[in-house]
Amino acid sequence: MEPEHKGNNKDTSITQKIQQKVVHISQKWKTFAKVNFRQKYETKKVLLVSMVVVIVSATFGIYKINEIRTRGYVVYYGSEQVGIVREKEEVAGVLEEIKENLSSVHDCEIVLGEELKFEETHAKDDKITSVDEIENNIRSQLDYSVNGYALLVNGKEVGYSKSKEELEDLLNNLKELYASKEKENAKVIEVSFLEDVKIEEKNFPLNKLSNGEELKKHILEGGEEVKTHTVEVGESLWTIAKLYDISVDDLIEANSGRDPEKLQIGDEVKLTISKPLVTVVTVEEVEYTSKVDYEVKVEYDKSMYKTQSKVKVKGEKGENKYLAKVIKHNGTVVSNEILKEEVVKKPVNQLVVKGTKELPKTVATGAFLMPTRGRLTSRYGMRNGRMHYGLDIATSVGTPIKAADGGKVTYAGYRGSYGYLVEINHGNGYVTRYAHCNSISVKAGQRVAKGQVIATVGNTGNSKGPHLHFEVLKNGRNVNPAGFVY
Repeated sequence: MEPEHKGNNKDTSITQKIQQKVVHISQKWKTFAKVNFRQKYETKKVLLVSMVVVIVSATFGIYKINEIRTRGYVVYYGSEQVGIVREKEEVAGVLEEIKENLSSVHDCEIVLGEELKFEETHAKDDKITSVDEIENNIRSQLDYSVNGYALLVNGKEVGYSKSKEELEDLLNNLKELYASKEKENAKVIEVSFLEDVKIEEKNFPLNKLSNGEELKKHILEGGEEVKTHTVEVGESLWTIAKLYDISVDDLIEANSGRDPEKLQIGDEVKLTISKPLVTVVTVEEVEYTSKVDYEVKVEYDKSMYKTQSKVKVKGEKGENKYLAKVIKHNGTVVSNEILKEEVVKKPVNQLVVKGTKELPKTVATGAFLMPTRGRLTSRYGMRNGRMHYGLDIATSVGTPIKAADGGKVTYAGYRGSYGYLVEINHGNGYVTRYAHCNSISVKAGQRVAKGQVIATVGNTGNSKGPHLHFEVLKNGRNVNPAGFVY
């Protein structure tokens, strides 16, 4: 408060001068009192003027003293008044002290949003604000930002850091994340960003500052891509959400106009999928070998049946060596350009011999026809606690029974519960049986054609009415005939 002390000395000096002036005039008054009467009138006049001068001077002096003693400044932080001081210098370092304190707390350079402004005023001592109080008032009005660096992608600010090096390290980490590591057969020749990626110095609010891991996660997942999914049988929003690893709530929000309980087959559901904000482009030179398929050549042999074929020369795949330029976006191949191709081994074409000879009618075709027509009364499977190995087809006695496919008759006669039975071996692993016949028109060892009448429907053996019991065996084991006949 040294400036105020100097002002008090000045005030005291003026007061002393006024007092000396008054004493001097009083002495003159005494001197004038001793003069003769004739001088009294003029003396009074002079004295009156002198007294007026003294009073005016005293009044001005007192005003001047008060004016000097009450001089001060209203202090503003921006547009807000934060106090009153006598001298500007009293608060000159307050903002710098606040900045240093905030910078130390947040470990970054702080930029205050406003400066101090001063407006001249007059104030009594009880209206003067202490420096501590002004500092507290400024802190309550603080609007400050961080002086740091912003990461821009195609001109849009997507992240902030107090350190340029931290952002550069982040970008390098992103490149390393997607760039293939050096392999024996691959060489990375270029890594870049598809977007325009920049780092610029910026002032930004403190709440936008994030640590490296948070920023990295935002860069990797902060983007959105909208896709659609067509609803299939049995699907719901819940199964679709699980399929794409997104939350049901997000899926419902993306389809706000749709009732999740009333999805129909063929409906299109919108999907909002997170994607990286930047695209890492890698260019690799890759050397690799690939098998080359052989061709199949065919020659014909009239001594062989049409259904017969054999491999005369076995094919062997060849092998080629390639040098390719592979471009990837975030690890996904978008371009593969062959730069060089070299034949390592030529393929050996396979030679197949096929027959042209027409098949005899007694040769199996591999497909079974229904041996008779009638009403299906019993299927293949358990029946009355016992296994029923065939199909029962009820029809009238004497209805023709036809061979399901070409083959050789291996049994024709009576066999226990089967009654009169015909059994045909088709020569391809399949055997068919025709039971409960009324009459048989073929003999064992005879070759029969597909569709040839071999017997008639009867009611022989363990039978409760005229019908055909038809069985199919594959490699000696019964199978369901329903899967073979047409």
